Amino acid sequence: MLHLLRSVSVLALCCLLACSSSGEGSEAESSGARTVTIDQPNEAKEVENTLALEPGLYVIDGSECDDPVATGSRVWTGRGLEASSTTNCTFEVTSHEGMVYHGRQSCDNSGTTEFSVEVLEPGSFVLTEAGETMHLTLCPDGEVPEWVRDKLSGK
Repeated sequence: MLHLLRSVSVLALCCLLACSSSGEGSEAESSGARTVTIDQPNEAKEVENTLALEPGLYVIDGSECDDPVATGSRVWTGRGLEASSTTNCTFEVTSHEGMVYHGRQSCDNSGTTEFSVEVLEPGSFVLTEAGETMHLTLCPDGEVPEWVRDKLSGK
């Protein structure tokens, strides 16, 4: 549909140019000139990853990727850092120093929390929340449970 609208826009512009250039002299060009605006629907924009982290399941050292401990795992969705029990979380960076990001997060089924994330590399970070600090690393895609795949697909 969007491709069709763009084709129509290009065709309308070509017709407009052809009509305005068919007359001779500046008087004919100025009298036939019109501005045509064709509204196009807003294209959905992908949510930008606010942290330099790969989306996926992150677990603490010693935790199994296919059966992670709830208190020692988080899913970075590209928008927020979710636990197994939280949904539709959005992390807002309030300040940062180098690769340490401080911010607050709101989720559909829980209140607002504040925490900091130190990005060590795209697959590793240190989370500090409520005075607790833990180092988490990214699990390989094929080793994550179904609920993680659901979170990453937006289900």
